[in-house]
Amino acid sequence: MLKKAWNFSGDVRVNFWLLFSISINLAIGAYYIKYNPKLFMPLNHSLIQDWFMEYGQYQPGRIWWFGTLLALLFFLGINTIVCAIKRITQLWPKKNQLGLRIFSVKITPSFIHLCFLIMLSGHFLSLIIGFQQNIPLKFNQKIALSQGRSLEVISQKVERYMAPAALNGMIKQCTVLLKIQGPEKTETRELSILNPIHWQGMSFHLDAFIKPDSQKTFAPPELNLIIKKDPGLPLILPGFAVLCLLMFWYFPQRKKT
Repeated sequence: MLKKAWNFSGDVRVNFWLLFSISINLAIGAYYIKYNPKLFMPLNHSLIQDWFMEYGQYQPGRIWWFGTLLALLFFLGINTIVCAIKRITQLWPKKNQLGLRIFSVKITPSFIHLCFLIMLSGHFLSLIIGFQQNIPLKFNQKIALSQGRSLEVISQKVERYMAPAALNGMIKQCTVLLKIQGPEKTETRELSILNPIHWQGMSFHLDAFIKPDSQKTFAPPELNLIIKKDPGLPLILPGFAVLCLLMFWYFPQRKKT
């Protein structure tokens, strides 16, 4: 019984049908998201379980596809792991017979798949135990963080284009100066749009809501501070780096075999 389950879990045909089912599931999900944006928009800044408790549980007819997607991805992960293990155990006894280069080329796809799974696991980890908070920013505002830490908005600056004429008055960049205080030391850091600050396991991002007539009236934008804690990054970044190195090595070598 266990052997049959193992062989079934590592069957390539199962992998195909799982990928096909996930594609259909995503297409269905895209339809529901398109026509229910207010229901799914909070997922951008909420943990999955928090979003479900606050929104999802009251709309089962519109979120059912989300549960099936998670289930399909879970089984795809199992299928990929079993396929990789079976492939490695089949090739390992033949390593001397095949030679180092051919053996390396044949076994590399399995490691690529495992790296991809490590990255997906990191993303899932961030979705269930990560942290994100959106805070409207104001000058001289002091924001309390966890574990006795805090930050204060010391100054803010808006840069605008002065030339060419078509861009005159349009916002070029928004910058705030933050005083970040921890238990041991205090730092002053500059935060701007698309230039986040990473500090003690957290990241700070700046977002701006620009009013439609701001180019003519020079109205200041509404600034939001996004505070994130992403525990999946230690899995995602190294996994992505190793994945890229393996792929850069694999495809040229494959052509030579």
